[in-house]
Amino acid sequence: MVGSRPAAEYRLTDRVPLALVDAFEISLPPAPSAATQARTEVTERLAERLGKRTLEDVRLLVTELITNALRHGSLKFGDRVSVKASLTEGVVRIEVTDPGTAGDVAPRAPGPRGGGYGLYLVEQLAKRWGVDRREGTTVWCELVPDGR
Repeated sequence: MVGSRPAAEYRLTDRVPLALVDAFEISLPPAPSAATQARTEVTERLAERLGKRTLEDVRLLVTELITNALRHGSLKFGDRVSVKASLTEGVVRIEVTDPGTAGDVAPRAPGPRGGGYGLYLVEQLAKRWGVDRREGTTVWCELVPDGR
């Protein structure tokens, strides 16, 4: 399963090219400032390489995925949340990892009192996304950059 769609729905042309252009990873304490720190790092590292719309989408999705990790990751004292971003030929990939493994990771409709926007926005903005639970929970998404 890739996001909410079966993996079989993706054509070979949907696969990510292997040529790496730029990548970075940061590890953050599960504090309210984590989303701001990650957003700042993403902006500093990718602003020169992405169009404005793509950069804003990446910043929004990083914020939403970190917020989800902090809210739903059952984090304990000493745990860390990591953010990894890479830019390959034609694809921006974001990964947010927390040590938690409980609960379902699935989009839900945004509610009238807030909440529910994280994976909903990922589903709307990303070309594809998914979850890896081999070591904690990693939610990843990929976007195709717009023209500069």
